[in-house]
Amino acid sequence: MTRYVIKRIAFMLLAIIIVSAATFWMMHSVPGNPLLTRARKNLPKQVLDNYNRKYGLDKPISTQYYLFVKNAIKGDFGESIVYPGMRISDTIKKTAPVSGKLGLIAVLFGFVIGVAFGFIAALNRGKWPDFLVIFIAILGVTIPSFVMASLLQYYFGARLKLLPITYRKANWKSFIMPIIALSFGTVATYARYMRSSVLEVINSDYVLTARAKGVTEMGILFKHILKNAMIPAVTILGPQITGVFAGSFIIEKIFNIPGLGYFLVQAIQGRDYPMIISSTVLFGFLFVISQLVVDIVYGFLDPRIKLAE
Repeated sequence: MTRYVIKRIAFMLLAIIIVSAATFWMMHSVPGNPLLTRARKNLPKQVLDNYNRKYGLDKPISTQYYLFVKNAIKGDFGESIVYPGMRISDTIKKTAPVSGKLGLIAVLFGFVIGVAFGFIAALNRGKWPDFLVIFIAILGVTIPSFVMASLLQYYFGARLKLLPITYRKANWKSFIMPIIALSFGTVATYARYMRSSVLEVINSDYVLTARAKGVTEMGILFKHILKNAMIPAVTILGPQITGVFAGSFIIEKIFNIPGLGYFLVQAIQGRDYPMIISSTVLFGFLFVISQLVVDIVYGFLDPRIKLAE
């Protein structure tokens, strides 16, 4: 196990370096200048030179990347271009918890409900609960999260006035609609995966053997069927966790939630190089960490999986 984890950490570092270098090169290869884009007019050459010198844009790309990595190791991601004077590390510390709170609740809600729906549908194959879950899964797959968010805002916010339309820091109800919009597709995904997995496991040899030995039906359902059917669901849980920060920016924009995704959209629009690259590195780091955790969880769910090998 230890050897496997060390090996994976080495690959994680390599992946983060590749992601950061590729993002850095692509952002700087786009024609134009961020300052000119914001100013929308011709600037004196001296002002532009001072600006480029301040952000290191007058140096070769390789030198800029070296300085970025050197400072990033110390926890310094530089200063925002869109918001001069604002440190990116401070912005991440301030906005990441907001996105994390919203996304983790949505992922947890979607995971629990989706697994339960898929489990119930598989045990009632061909009956009305199965058809109901399939219908919900089809809706969750076909309706994008931003459409669901708009529908929720219109009916529950504007017409019925039951929930706040936009985010309010002191009102927990303002999180209800964003969580539902984010988790609706997650529920559908886990329901489909869990239903298929349970139907595959339910007729396995070890389940038939357990029944022949006189194991109770509840014991078979939770100890044998549910545990083994969870492996496909755990597989997609890693990218879902990463999507907590990277995938909720549309919802954050719609509900005006001051999370990391909200600022990332503004950074892309303003070509804020430091903010975009720092956020991309953070998302890449979270993704590889989540994949490592998923692989380790495999070993607990299925003893046949030997991580050391």
